[in-house]
Amino acid sequence: MNAIYIAAPEGITWPLSGQDVERHLETRFPDVQIWHKYAPVSRSAYLDFEIDIDGEPRHGSYFDHRHLILRDAEPGFWADTIAWFLGLLPPGTNAVAMVESNPDEIRPVPAVATIRQITDLLDGLASDS
Repeated sequence: MNAIYIAAPEGITWPLSGQDVERHLETRFPDVQIWHKYAPVSRSAYLDFEIDIDGEPRHGSYFDHRHLILRDAEPGFWADTIAWFLGLLPPGTNAVAMVESNPDEIRPVPAVATIRQITDLLDGLASDS
């Protein structure tokens, strides 16, 4: 399974702090487990989180103001969570997507992306690897 990266385009930051995302995750997933971490190489704070969905642990990370990483499931599984997350950003906020198996291909995410568009985008990135 590919890790999925949803990120602010280079040179841009998002207005969502780790605290904002933590609060939203706790609202959407009341049983979420969250750990606060720090990446010394990039000098950035981030959240690691675990969500139990359909009896399986699913993991993710959010780096303050920059990107969301989702693991342990295929793109179609995460598409609704990605759409929800993008909906937390102000209208018109730009985002790009990448999958772990194809790190050289980064594509823009449509401004108002549907679950189907997100799934198709991520499946396309994975199949191009």
